[in-house]
Amino acid sequence: MKYNKIFIVGGIGSGKTTLANKLSNILHIKTYELDDIAYKKRETYEKYKPKERNKKVKVILEKKKWIIEGFYSRSWIYPIYRKADVVIILNIKPSISKKRVILRFLKRKFFSKRKASLKKTIGLLKYVEEYPKKYFKIQKETAKKLSKRMIILKNNSEIREFLEKLK
Repeated sequence: MKYNKIFIVGGIGSGKTTLANKLSNILHIKTYELDDIAYKKRETYEKYKPKERNKKVKVILEKKKWIIEGFYSRSWIYPIYRKADVVIILNIKPSISKKRVILRFLKRKFFSKRKASLKKTIGLLKYVEEYPKKYFKIQKETAKKLSKRMIILKNNSEIREFLEKLK
């Protein structure tokens, strides 16, 4: 199956950005992060006004090909679900996601110019715990209702298998 419009959702630390980048390299499709659509400045949490944000979404959705990834459960992303050829949900074990969140914090703290906040990281770890109980269900129901096709990937071997089929 050929995919030109891909929406990747999943919990924090599930590997959305990594998968999006790998798909981008295989399919030669530009990737967009929901955080870049929602926030003017991530560090200060300065958000775009809804009108600006929705315009950014509309411009991307008008393109022939795109990969969008992120973790949001707000109605402003519903058009993305509707326009996607496929919604990929990463439902990774919380223990793996927690490890990734902690490693990301450490890399940013000691090896990156991007700021790393321990307080923010602790908050993210709480979302990781809530994901399987709350957000996975929301994303799955939203994808079922609004999109044409949904794929749920639960671990690295399923992700590798999916990527191999696309090559």
